[in-house]
Amino acid sequence: MGLRNRKSLLEERLFFVTTTCKDWIPIFTEEIYFDIIYASFDFYNKKYNASLVGYVIMPNHIHFIIYFTEENKLSVYIRDFKKYTAGEIRRLKDFEKENELINNLRHERREQKFKIWQDRFDDVYLFNRNTLITKLNYIHNNIVKKS
Repeated sequence: MGLRNRKSLLEERLFFVTTTCKDWIPIFTEEIYFDIIYASFDFYNKKYNASLVGYVIMPNHIHFIIYFTEENKLSVYIRDFKKYTAGEIRRLKDFEKENELINNLRHERREQKFKIWQDRFDDVYLFNRNTLITKLNYIHNNIVKKS
C-alpha cells in the first residue's frame, strides 16, 4: 500500500482514521466482531506504541483517533490491523455455506478468495486542539440509525 503523501507526515503522531468494509457491506453487526476489533486495537497499540483517543465501530466502517507515542507507523499499523481482523472474521464466518453476505465478500484475486476491507484508508493529521475536538465530537455523535 502506498503512503499517498504520508511521507510528509512521518514526524506527526496524531491522526483521525477511517477504514471501510468492502463495498460498504455491514459486517460488524454482532458483538463477536467488536471483540475482534477490540483485541486487535489492544495488540497493535502495544506493538506500535500507540494509544486510541476515541473510536466508533459502525456496521460497515470504523473511525478512530490514534496517537503514536514514538514513531508514526500508521500505514503498517493499519495493514496489520486489517490483515488480522480479516483473518479472524473469515475464521468465524462459515465461508463454506452459501449466503448473501459470503457471496458479496467474494473476491477471487491471486490467492485471495474473500475480502473484508477496502484496500485503502483515510487519515487526517490532527494538527491542533480544535481539530482534535471536532473529530472526537464527530466520533461520539456518530449514531447508527436503524432503517
